[in-house]
Amino acid sequence: MKVRKKGREIAFRMLFAIEAGGNKIADAMIPFKHESPVVLDFALHLVKGTLSQVKKIDREIESIIINWKIERLYLVDKQLLRLGIYEMDYEEDVEDGIVVFEAVELAKKYGDIDSPNFVNGILREHLRRREHEVQKA
Repeated sequence: MKVRKKGREIAFRMLFAIEAGGNKIADAMIPFKHESPVVLDFALHLVKGTLSQVKKIDREIESIIINWKIERLYLVDKQLLRLGIYEMDYEEDVEDGIVVFEAVELAKKYGDIDSPNFVNGILREHLRRREHEVQKA
């Protein structure tokens, strides 16, 4: 499995553990201690980055999911959206389409039946809004 793909999955699982179980980052990393250091470094970078921007990211998500609050989202979907938006907006050398594709694949693996379409729709809307902002500038 590629470093970024595996790193994204581990980052998602760590973010899930942090929010669902109230774990600290170090505790959330324990199940992955046997992974490649390169993969873990990438995952840890994504987790720390996502957590550092979570308030901004959550406001963006709430602006898309009109009449819903972020707290009402299924935890799997919420973490995938946070991770995807973080990576697309704050990381360099990232192909947005790959981020969306891999988020949808993780939604298929860990979410419920509606998760893939929901995650895809929200991330695609985020990209449309971002593109619209660039065109206005």
